[in-house]
Amino acid sequence: MAYETFERRAVRVQELALAVDPAGRIALNAASSRALQEAGVKAVRILWDKETCGIALQGARKGDKNAYSIAFGKGGRSSTVTAKAFLKYIGWTSRQRQTVLAKWNEQQKMLEAELPQLPPDVVGRGRKKGVTRKEDAGS
Repeated sequence: MAYETFERRAVRVQELALAVDPAGRIALNAASSRALQEAGVKAVRILWDKETCGIALQGARKGDKNAYSIAFGKGGRSSTVTAKAFLKYIGWTSRQRQTVLAKWNEQQKMLEAELPQLPPDVVGRGRKKGVTRKEDAGS
């Protein structure tokens, strides 16, 4: 009888990490969730650096019109931010969850990470081919 190894899809890490899933959620691991909870963060602004594919989740007031609520799991082991509109805005597409390491900026109350490079059909990181936003057109 020949055995084969079952390869796990989920990776357990003790370091700060976030994952972007195809359904449009940003999932935070236990370490990242703890960092946000210890800082008293319940909502975040999503910041984007299109030159480096940098993403940051910065603590924000819940009433902030640009804030996204954080859904903390039981026991604070994980949390998620529903960010479908943001991921569409940057042109993010992936058939599988992408996990990246993150770092905590205590002074800014911000979790920072760099996403893998965007797909080749996305031009200028932050806009799709043939789409011009008002801020890019200079109006």
